[in-house]
Amino acid sequence: MSLPLLLQPGTQIGGQYTVDTLINSGGFGAVYRGYDTGENNRLCAVKETYDVSPAARRRALREVGILLAIKNQHLPGVYDAFEDNGRFYVVMQLIEGKNLLQLLNAHGAPFSEREVLVWLLPIMDVLQELHTRPTPVIHRDIKPANIIIAPNQRAVLVDFGLTKLYSPEDTTQTMERAVSLGFSPIEQYIGTTGPQSDIYSLAATMYMLLTNVAPSSSMQRSYRDELIAPRLLNPAISPTVERALLRALALKPEDRFQSMQAFAQALRGSASRVYNDQTIVAPGVSQAPTRQYIESEHVPSSAGPSMHGQQLVANIPAVHGGSNSANTGSGVKHVPPYPGSHPVAPQQKKQQPAGKTRAPARLLPGAFNQGCLWGIIQGVLAALIVLLLRKEADFYVAIATGFVFYFIAGVLTAHRGGKSSRGAWAGFWAGIISTIMFWLSLGVGLFILVLQRTIALQRVGITPQPDREFYRVWHLVMPVVYSHSVVQMRPGLVIVIFLSSGLLLAIGSGWMGGILAKENRKGNKRAARGA
Repeated sequence: MSLPLLLQPGTQIGGQYTVDTLINSGGFGAVYRGYDTGENNRLCAVKETYDVSPAARRRALREVGILLAIKNQHLPGVYDAFEDNGRFYVVMQLIEGKNLLQLLNAHGAPFSEREVLVWLLPIMDVLQELHTRPTPVIHRDIKPANIIIAPNQRAVLVDFGLTKLYSPEDTTQTMERAVSLGFSPIEQYIGTTGPQSDIYSLAATMYMLLTNVAPSSSMQRSYRDELIAPRLLNPAISPTVERALLRALALKPEDRFQSMQAFAQALRGSASRVYNDQTIVAPGVSQAPTRQYIESEHVPSSAGPSMHGQQLVANIPAVHGGSNSANTGSGVKHVPPYPGSHPVAPQQKKQQPAGKTRAPARLLPGAFNQGCLWGIIQGVLAALIVLLLRKEADFYVAIATGFVFYFIAGVLTAHRGGKSSRGAWAGFWAGIISTIMFWLSLGVGLFILVLQRTIALQRVGITPQPDREFYRVWHLVMPVVYSHSVVQMRPGLVIVIFLSSGLLLAIGSGWMGGILAKENRKGNKRAARGA
């Protein structure tokens, strides 16, 4: 199925709009630069939607209605909406500039804390206004690519195509389940989003801008939370901002800040001076110089009043400290916000007992990495067994070695922590990689054997036939293929059954390895407590 043809420059639509150059396009529509001839050729952005079904029309009109209802310099203005030539169009204010993803890619390094806060704190105020309307509005697609930085450093939140109206009483809302990997919270995968969903997405956006690394997807974190603390990736991030980010990125909505205002206030508490600093620039947008900024851990949070004249101060313990914290499974700890309305005195860091040092945290072995490593080793070893020994029994020996290696991959993946199911994933990847490596290595070996046989025949004056020689070598190396009538009658079916059952057994072997590793960890803990 081909996509609809793009509009050519000069095309007239809606009676008064002239399409110019293409800005962006995808499977659902396109955005063009255009001119409004009815308003003295005013520049505008023409958003075209290919889908004109009732549901798509409702989404487009919902976006128009939201942007018309809230006038804000950090949201694009809407001029018109209409249907023409079987497509739906929304004419909007043209925001000159680049989005944050483009700027980050061009910058090639994390942005400073000052830059990010100057850009995103105004966006947070806009979202707070959207969330606190009589019928709350949830954006649902906040990410770096949907925030444009204008030449005057004004950040503009765009693309309200997935916006929905939210009712706290309705727990069965299941609108479009569109997700952005790394930026969508876990609840968005099942369609039950709320204001805390935008908090997660904005925190993920800030995480990427400050570290130049996209956070792990919430779905992946739900199985094993291995989110890296941002200061490990960028030590210039202040501890207060890090703690606010980690709390906003909590997997459970109830563990995050309960409002965008509270999230913003936690950030303003350490950088209230940054909010009105007009010297921050984005690379490629302005030529004004930038400065690296490192904020101290504790700065009074009285500066920067909230939207409603109230303050909410979050008292969040350090990332690796705090006995009242609740462990989220990633080595990162969170506590609920302090209920009072006054700043809380900084907590003193606990001193380590003499002679004791805290060992640095180590990431758990990855299931994919362990699976690939042992899969490569097993695949090459199995191919060598088949090529060198050349007996039917040796083919089964090669298969048996596979399950041993899958078991080892499962043990080594789960021996330091995590669920036994991580061993199953290691077995899964080991099974796939070993199969690929076996046939690649076997192919190389067969080619070498055929080449050797061809050279030997030429030396005695016989002209070899490559296809016949390959057949002979194949029969010599893989006699099992010809020893069973079932294989000869239904080779395709046998291959499918063989590969499918092999993958299932690989998963099972890895899982058994994970179970053994987990039980071994429990035994070591019991022995340590007994000692």
